[in-house]
Amino acid sequence: MIKDFIVLTKFVLSFAVSLSALFAYIMAKGEISTDMFIATFAVLLVAMGVSTLNQVQEYKEDALMDRTKHRPIACGKITPTTGIIIAAILVMLSLVVIYDLLGIIGVNLFLFAFIWYNLVYTPLKKSSALAVVPGAILGVIPPAIGWLTAGHELGEVEFFALGLYYFIWQIPHYWLLVMLHYGGYKDAGYPTVMRLFGQDSLQRLTFVWLMMSIFTGFFMVDIFNPQNIFVIIMLIITGIFGFVSSLKLLQKNFELTDARSVFWKINLAFLGVIILLSIEEVIQFNALS
Repeated sequence: MIKDFIVLTKFVLSFAVSLSALFAYIMAKGEISTDMFIATFAVLLVAMGVSTLNQVQEYKEDALMDRTKHRPIACGKITPTTGIIIAAILVMLSLVVIYDLLGIIGVNLFLFAFIWYNLVYTPLKKSSALAVVPGAILGVIPPAIGWLTAGHELGEVEFFALGLYYFIWQIPHYWLLVMLHYGGYKDAGYPTVMRLFGQDSLQRLTFVWLMMSIFTGFFMVDIFNPQNIFVIIMLIITGIFGFVSSLKLLQKNFELTDARSVFWKINLAFLGVIILLSIEEVIQFNALS
């Protein structure tokens, strides 16, 4: 039952999403506090809730794909009605927690995430191969929660740089998954960028978006202006690692299975930049204390 709950709520992915709030808090404030963990927990709850409802919405398609056919609702272990109840409880709990932490602005952000993910993005996936572009807006919500919890404003240039980084990165991140699971998406009837552009064009487009991710990363680093020499060196190494890893997409002998290696490497580079800037902010905070 616990395993089914973990799969139903996409707990691992939801937990990874919630860390965006944690790192944004540290990048904004340079310290660790109880509020940071509460914000992270609230994001975890809402991510689990909308993910559960997503599985209710897509259980018929999930049943057609090898990757997802063993999900609890798709295979019949949990009924759609039970899924809706679990999703409602998780979302309502998240609204209570975030209201206590941020007030109505937190509630509005969570409601926007719910509406955009379950009522806009999820249906759009069934009709448009480019649904990921508006869907990428969702990736900005968790860091926005962390940023606000730290006492900062979303209009600050630092958050603009951070939010842009999260937004741009999600598109090549998703397209690499499409390459890996193209057959499954096709069997389930989803329109995909692979079918829209073809493999060669998709490889080049994904490379371009990865370069945009790297450029937005440089922009973010410049805005945050790290001073620690170790952090600066590691950021340079991370950027080079991300660039070199992306070059695999331009090779003529690229196979769809190679997308797995590129996927993990660019995600590692993305996370590395966020962690390094978080470390920098902690160092600067401690230096000023």
